[in-house]
Amino acid sequence: MSDKTTDEIELQFIGAAGIVTGSKTFIQTPHRKILVDCGLFQGKKSERKLNKVKKLPFRPAELDVIILTHGHLDHSGYLPVLVKKGYKGAIHATHPTKDITEVILYDSAKIQEEDAAAANKRREHGRKPRKPLYKAKHVNQTIEQFKTHAADEWVEIAKDLRFRFTKSGHILGSASVELEVEGKTFLFSGDIGQRSPLILDPPARSKKADYVILESTYGNKLHDAKTSPYQALQDVVNSTFEKGGTLVIPSFAVERAQEIIVILNNLMDEKSIPQLPIYLDSPMGIDITQLFQNHNGWHNLSKTETAGLTKNVHIIRDFQETLGVLDSNGPKQKIIIAGSGMATGGRVLYYLKQLLGDSKNTILLVGYQASGTRGQKLASGANSLKIDDEQYTVEASISQIGSLSAHGDQEDLLWWLGLLDKPKQVFLNHGEPEAAKVLREKIVEQYKWPVEVAALNKLYKL
Repeated sequence: MSDKTTDEIELQFIGAAGIVTGSKTFIQTPHRKILVDCGLFQGKKSERKLNKVKKLPFRPAELDVIILTHGHLDHSGYLPVLVKKGYKGAIHATHPTKDITEVILYDSAKIQEEDAAAANKRREHGRKPRKPLYKAKHVNQTIEQFKTHAADEWVEIAKDLRFRFTKSGHILGSASVELEVEGKTFLFSGDIGQRSPLILDPPARSKKADYVILESTYGNKLHDAKTSPYQALQDVVNSTFEKGGTLVIPSFAVERAQEIIVILNNLMDEKSIPQLPIYLDSPMGIDITQLFQNHNGWHNLSKTETAGLTKNVHIIRDFQETLGVLDSNGPKQKIIIAGSGMATGGRVLYYLKQLLGDSKNTILLVGYQASGTRGQKLASGANSLKIDDEQYTVEASISQIGSLSAHGDQEDLLWWLGLLDKPKQVFLNHGEPEAAKVLREKIVEQYKWPVEVAALNKLYKL
């Protein structure tokens, strides 16, 4: 993009267009350069390669501001790259989002350094060594640049630029962004939770916006409204217990692990399921759980429920402890919650290797499973799963609970739009092509608004 000489505003989706990761939305006005979210691409190798793009449509040092909707890696994970390349301005977020992003970015830097070291060991002599996108020192600098704000607090960056966060009900600290710049109002949904989240406040709804940027992750799906997540989890635990097996739950560290623990504790208290040991084997998930105890104003858990997130759970931090979870001298039946949620990596792969081949066991998938991930393959009925270049036969039962998703479904997204006056344009991002296409048709049918599915790197002149 060139510097503007007219009153024209340009919008560009540098990520999360046609896919559900890499969220980065760039706005350029005659006087301002603004970035909303700054995420890593994840999933397929072809998408992960986009993290190494040489040229961005802006120079990081020239950005006026970065605004972060929430701390998930696909919204925050590219921040240290921009800092490394010269961005020295503020990164605005809610208080919990800063804390979550800190945990996630240090974990990301550690994984990248480890992966690069392992790849370089396998490389032939003389080949160019692989380098991580960033290191812990870049995360240090990134965190120093954060400025935090409460929900609904208007933040004035300049006379012609202000914004505020409103709760979005997705994860702890997550927010939508109302942005006013040079006389125009933009509404960025971020990721929208369900209308009645289990442990968070419901998403706030706005009344006016010229331009709406709406996620479409579940734009073509409806969550199972007939079966509550409590009943669904109760059924899975009891059926696994009756078979004499172990329940493994690949889980996202933020929100999902905490929701599952709350439900399990409540079910055990009311004696709806057996008193089974619960193992939380996700170092990042353990750190996030502590944040729930630090940010009581951002969730609706009681003090007892918040304490129970760690009190009734076996916390596994070290991989040596992981090896001991399945020791023959330990409990024969147990519930294991381990990262990552789509089984793309993390400690859960160790458990899958050990337990996939036994029909007594159950693998329970919760939340969104992106195309091409191991989680999606299991959900689609794969007979075997490739882990660390070896094939593992799938004999375990595979179950899925969609109602535990942190994303709202199609009806939730349509509801979230329901208080808005007709905007000039709606853009759909953060969704796979079919999901965005179906949601577009629904919005046009229900509201008669102009809707466009965002295209990656296309320049929209507003």
